[in-house]
Amino acid sequence: METLIKFKEFVDEIQQNNSRNYKLNVLKKYKDDANIRVYLDFIYNPYKITGISEKKLYKEIWMESEEITSMYELMDYLLIHNTGRDEDICKVQQFKDLLDVDYYEIFDAVVTKSLTLGVDVLSINKCLGNPIPTFDVMLANKYFDKPEIVEGKHFALTTKIDGGRIIAIKENSKVTFYTRQGQLYEGLVDLEQEMLEKLPDNICLDGEITLLDKGNLTSKDQYKATMKITRKDGEKHGVKMLVFDCMTAEEFRHQKCNTAYSIRRGNLLCNFEEYYHDECLQLGKEFEKNNFPERWSNTNDLEAYNKYMFAWKNNLINFLNTKYTYFNILPLLYEGTDTNEITKWLNYNIENGEEGVMINITDAPYEFKRTSNLLKVKKMQDIDLEIIGYEEGSGNFAGMLGAFLVRYKQGNTVKVGSGLSKELRQKIWKDPMHYVGKVISIQYFEETVNQNGGISLRFPVFLDFRTDKTVADY
Repeated sequence: METLIKFKEFVDEIQQNNSRNYKLNVLKKYKDDANIRVYLDFIYNPYKITGISEKKLYKEIWMESEEITSMYELMDYLLIHNTGRDEDICKVQQFKDLLDVDYYEIFDAVVTKSLTLGVDVLSINKCLGNPIPTFDVMLANKYFDKPEIVEGKHFALTTKIDGGRIIAIKENSKVTFYTRQGQLYEGLVDLEQEMLEKLPDNICLDGEITLLDKGNLTSKDQYKATMKITRKDGEKHGVKMLVFDCMTAEEFRHQKCNTAYSIRRGNLLCNFEEYYHDECLQLGKEFEKNNFPERWSNTNDLEAYNKYMFAWKNNLINFLNTKYTYFNILPLLYEGTDTNEITKWLNYNIENGEEGVMINITDAPYEFKRTSNLLKVKKMQDIDLEIIGYEEGSGNFAGMLGAFLVRYKQGNTVKVGSGLSKELRQKIWKDPMHYVGKVISIQYFEETVNQNGGISLRFPVFLDFRTDKTVADY
């Protein structure tokens, strides 16, 4: 009891003032207190699971159970017996009955791991010397904030899923699910059973949880329906995990994974095909027989081979997705260096009710933070504008068209240099004046105001010439 009393004194002190500096000073004051460190690690360590929710804590249970008399003993017990069985709940309730009523609230907050101190784990670690493991996932920057970052890089495109982020870990034959913030996802019994039966040990899957059967629902309605299921108590059915990344459980736990995205995707396929090894092997032989590019084998045509491998990987994904019910691998839409494919697939996904696309830099590691090695691309807007001039290109586009100059709103000039193929740039540059005065259709992300107060467009992309139109939208 004494350790809980001391911890309550610490909590009461840190909660006396909402000032961040005050709270940090209190943490520093207790940085060498072993008791406080034990409690904070128990509560905020995402890998220490008790299996006790507030609802379970107040469940009416009557059974005989061997009594636990110390808080440390109870904490150790819960970390081993963490499935929330009635016997475990009974031990928690019996221990609580030994406490003075003044300690009920702090006791509940500890065993359910729901205590809030007004400071995050990073702040606690900074003051106490990093005793608590962190739980972060890879987050995407916005593509339109800095689109040039992708130029010249090899990347892969996937569909942007409007679901809830979920991390699935199988380690030592035990499956655990977490939210993006490191909170335990409970009740996913269907996913747990399939992961136990069909997927190998020591893996971490990163993805989105969404509806098992989306029917004709829009992306937004799918999200609402998914959240309705996942937020309820008890067992959760009717959902699946769309997996887009993976690593080992150890890599995720240590928050360090230097493996490139392209290799991680290969490992993802290996993890899923292991259970169906013989069938996948036969599938590969048939695919090679029917699709292997002869001109690659004769001339070492790398482009033909890359197209073959891309088609094979998606063929394998489609096959595996028929074998798993509650786990599906998110297919690749494109692999390469052509940035025109970004807007092409963005438009395709928007037209088909999806939210957008994700850009994955293929040689980049998994970073446990927001990064430009993962970029999200959302809906763009269309507009038709008049060409008023042009600029010559530079670098790879030297000696050909670099950008059209178009008029936008009250005499503002906007450069449109993306979306033009090399062949079209060369053709236009033979007689650029021929195109002045014509109207082109472009897409852009949003309107912006520059330093001089002028209006411009963020990331304008050429779509086509409007041969049916002689008047611009502005």
